[in-house]
Amino acid sequence: MKKFLGNLLAACMCGFLVNVPMTGFTQAVWPEQGVPDYQELRAKVKAEGPKLLFSDSPEMVYETGILYRDTLQGEGRLFFHHVNGTSKLKKLAIIVKNNRLRPVNFTVTRSGIDGPSHDYQAVGKKSQEYYFDEQKPQYYTLGFGQTAELLGGEGTLVTTNKLLTGTIDFTSDRPVEVTVLMCEPRADIELFAELAQILPQDEHPLRGTFAKSDLKIKVHTIDTKAGENHALLMADSTTGEYLRGTDATTGLPAENYGNYGVVYNVDYKLKGDKPYELWLNPWGGMYAGVGVLEQGGERKLIDIPDIPAFGKLGEEGFRIARLEPGSEGRFTWSPPGASNLPIRLFWLPADYQAPHLHD
Repeated sequence: MKKFLGNLLAACMCGFLVNVPMTGFTQAVWPEQGVPDYQELRAKVKAEGPKLLFSDSPEMVYETGILYRDTLQGEGRLFFHHVNGTSKLKKLAIIVKNNRLRPVNFTVTRSGIDGPSHDYQAVGKKSQEYYFDEQKPQYYTLGFGQTAELLGGEGTLVTTNKLLTGTIDFTSDRPVEVTVLMCEPRADIELFAELAQILPQDEHPLRGTFAKSDLKIKVHTIDTKAGENHALLMADSTTGEYLRGTDATTGLPAENYGNYGVVYNVDYKLKGDKPYELWLNPWGGMYAGVGVLEQGGERKLIDIPDIPAFGKLGEEGFRIARLEPGSEGRFTWSPPGASNLPIRLFWLPADYQAPHLHD
């Protein structure tokens, strides 16, 4: 089987869970019969959606300071992923500030935040469950010099070696400055944001601002007549889909290795009279996330998997749904913090029996 190529993602991956069997969970053909042989699907990929602010370097934060900062207007998304690497209690805060004279209307349209916790993969998965679930927007009006803090209003306390991670979508009708910082528990976060130094990146340069953070992927119509297996590779260094942008704190080029914070919307359509099944294979290793399946007028959140995590060998598969003949739909997912990449989506005949391993 082809192994993971390119950048083996070290950031957003600390801490692995044991793949424990769970009563009632079935993986059907995998891993007993191996990864199916398959035809690679062709797809059209379009980048759209909000500007992404990505804050993950330094991932292990060993001193107080500013982790990332940029100014933007319009639709935005913040993905942050930080661990308190010090020996003492610290506070993580996200501050939005209006530095201009006219008032700003700022709205958090969607968010998913979890932690702090030592169970890094569980935190990554739970934050996605919150993010993809239905929720109400939060509205702010900021006058000149006013701020809003997005983690409960005063920041979140983080003990040693615990992770806090999340995704926040927002809109702003005028420019706002967004700052991610770690400070002492009793620090005045507004004053700290004014005076603190920007911390340098660690060895994994995973931070920056990227123009568009939604990928709309339309796969070519799947003809079920021949009963073939089909697969689509995503979040891999060989596909050319990693976002490129700029680290606003240094002005240096940035690349989002793994596309963390990117939302993938995969549209598919079946042709023919055979039922198929949609599967996910975490090709890079241990994986724990949440996806959304939309078909037949219904929207369903799906734990991937419904045990804590899976994919230790990169050869396991999780059945997402049965697809009726001639059906079409959309599967939405995002690379979870603390999980490994890339992944493959498989469209397999409902009566599939693996004849051999894929080499």
